[in-house]
Amino acid sequence: MAAIYKRNGTGKYLIDWSDHKGKRCTKSSGTTDKASAIRIGNKLEADAALRRENVIDTRLEAIAQEGQKLIGDVLDTYQASMSASGKTTNHIDSTGNKINSIVADQEWSKLADVQADGLNRFCSDLRNAQKAPRTIAAYIQAIKGFTRWATKNGKLASDPLVTVSKPSAENGRKLVRRYLKREEWQWLDSITRSSQERFGMSGQERAVLYALAIQTGFRSAECRSLTRGSLFLKGSKPYVMANASDTKNGKQAKQYIQTELATELLNMTRTTLAGKAMFNMPHESTVVDMIREDMGRAKLAWLDTHIDPQERQEADAGDFLSTLDSESKRIDFHSLRHTCGTWLAQAGVDIKTVQSIMRHSTIVLTMDRYGHLYEGAESDAVAKVRSSFASPIAQTGTNRSQGLQWNPQCLGRKTVREGAESCHSSGIGLGNNRQKKTLVSQGITKENQGFGPMRAERLELSTQGLKVLCSTN
Repeated sequence: MAAIYKRNGTGKYLIDWSDHKGKRCTKSSGTTDKASAIRIGNKLEADAALRRENVIDTRLEAIAQEGQKLIGDVLDTYQASMSASGKTTNHIDSTGNKINSIVADQEWSKLADVQADGLNRFCSDLRNAQKAPRTIAAYIQAIKGFTRWATKNGKLASDPLVTVSKPSAENGRKLVRRYLKREEWQWLDSITRSSQERFGMSGQERAVLYALAIQTGFRSAECRSLTRGSLFLKGSKPYVMANASDTKNGKQAKQYIQTELATELLNMTRTTLAGKAMFNMPHESTVVDMIREDMGRAKLAWLDTHIDPQERQEADAGDFLSTLDSESKRIDFHSLRHTCGTWLAQAGVDIKTVQSIMRHSTIVLTMDRYGHLYEGAESDAVAKVRSSFASPIAQTGTNRSQGLQWNPQCLGRKTVREGAESCHSSGIGLGNNRQKKTLVSQGITKENQGFGPMRAERLELSTQGLKVLCSTN
């Protein structure tokens, strides 16, 4: 029974009652009218009884209460869980910013306000603003991760955004990167090495940076995070290590490099202090300007090799060493990573190894990027096992032109050499005193068929089936 009373005899009535777990609770009735307070107390007691009898589902009731919390408060808890799971600060901040943009645009206040219709309206506005599908997909991924976490942790009864799908990131991409051809890289490397300091980096530093990005597939931010302690160059298999906190997928990256590059890095970093950045890279917003400027100078040097004015004009209009080609594919720093994957695929490296080096989350992503470079692999695979299907006769060079003819009288379907006696010739029966010769075909003795003993010498696999080639001694 609920107890109704006033503290010190004044103010609003307080209610004491036992909840469904038997715990004694105290709550203000919010009224100075005793009769109203008694009705409220009786309801609290009745609800507690219904919960004890499982008439009221306490789990759903708790979820409903969570849904009334402010989105900002729940988002703080979500970001704390992301940090605890090892997500990078940049990733956490980027995710939070995207979610807050959607929440503000749709004027959601409580967690229960999040609905698929609102997210679809937000995405429609992004499309109308000519935002790329990849950008829209990033917003959807951010908030869907939030609602999945809320559902899993008992803050939502079901995921309200489960029906919302991300658009294909490949369709309608605004920025399509191209890779460097090997000849282009040779020009870029040579001209950059011989150039003066630009963007705070010497020509050699820039060339080594580009080479490292191609050999490892490291992104711009990952290259920027490397220090002297990231280098492991004094073994037969040198490699560079990027910390989990600095990679996109939040996992440590161990990427092998060629020994020539390892030697050059070792010489460059002899005087570098421990913990200091390996490359003095410019601001992230100007890295693209750096590589495009180097590409431009490499193309000018290449054009100078064309003496004929007409040839030079045609070369200048071509795609070679161009930062924007005829298919509107661009060169930026990330193109070096794309070059890494492309060169691996073109070299015939198996797709699973390419996935590992590129650190793609799924083999599907690798196939989407580089699968087209493996076209024809099926026919090549068939050709590699061709020798397994070769005929034994074909391998020894034996054929019918070497004195073999068809003799239907000899045990069904057999061949004998020209001039050989028939199997039914006189003097070769079972009672004959001549030396017996056993005819064995696939290990089966045929003496009980009334034929003279003979021995199978060769097998021929042909379109007419397996034929036993035999002759008398």
